[in-house]
Amino acid sequence: KEKIFQVPDSTVYRTNDEFATRQAYGNAVASLAEKNDKVICLDAEVSNSTNTLEVKKVKPKQFIESYIAEQNMIGMATGLSVKGYKVFASTFGAFLTRAHDQIRMAALSNANLTICGSHAGVSIGEDGASQMALDDIAMMRGIPNSVIFYPSDAVSTEKLVFLSGELPGIKYIRTTRPKTRVLYDINEQFQLGDFKILKQSKEDKIVLAGSGITVHESLKAYEQIKKEKINSSVIDIYSIKPFNKEKFIDFVKSRGGKVIISEDHFAEGGIGEMISSLIVNTDIKLICLNIKEIPHSGKKEELLEKYRINAKAIAEEAKKLLE
Repeated sequence: KEKIFQVPDSTVYRTNDEFATRQAYGNAVASLAEKNDKVICLDAEVSNSTNTLEVKKVKPKQFIESYIAEQNMIGMATGLSVKGYKVFASTFGAFLTRAHDQIRMAALSNANLTICGSHAGVSIGEDGASQMALDDIAMMRGIPNSVIFYPSDAVSTEKLVFLSGELPGIKYIRTTRPKTRVLYDINEQFQLGDFKILKQSKEDKIVLAGSGITVHESLKAYEQIKKEKINSSVIDIYSIKPFNKEKFIDFVKSRGGKVIISEDHFAEGGIGEMISSLIVNTDIKLICLNIKEIPHSGKKEELLEKYRINAKAIAEEAKKLLE
């Protein structure tokens, strides 16, 4: 690890307030830029959406407008990282597929940079399928030595931005468009490869696991099945790669040996597929809820329900698995 300046404690997110993780990302990078002249932010002309316009406001000389040229953006980011800068490059996650070759070559060149893909999944709502990042986790999982974070709230986003600045290699942070409830206290710590346990008891019969937007749906499902006297645990898989396999397996086995994974991503190359590969020969029973077709435009709540990654679907599948 290479230490960088830390963000001051003045950033305050209060539990149960609502902020989009993309907002928290821009705020965190802006705070880092204020503290460290070596922090450089690049954006592919969507800084009003990724919220990196906050960097432009406070440190305009540390912000580079890359325009709608994602391949060039990653190329510039790689060059700047070689020169010793702490680089954060952002655009919509869906548009990063254009720059896959540049990201791959950056990894092979041992570049040190953080990439943020915002507007992940069907939860972006009305913008439609062309704007929905649904295969970005699959793409980034295949990058050598990559790190993938998918925060669920403003606090975890901020902490994972700070952590990314200290880690070597290619780091990917996946952020969402809609506002989500703040789940964590500002003093909460997030370790590489770990996951957070949000709900648990000794009587739990099943684990509900989510990432990003589906963490919130899992918490709603927890409340729904609790009314039917079904005890469950809820975990937040914020670190997709690397991932603490041993801790996860031990936890699930101690909570009934059954797990529902929900994710706002295609099945191929996603979180469910990753977990499935880790639990082979463990006797853990797993159901994966993910996006199984090309989605339509619609309101966030409508799309989460239509593609069965909302609280209702999680609760239904949990009850089926317990039959």
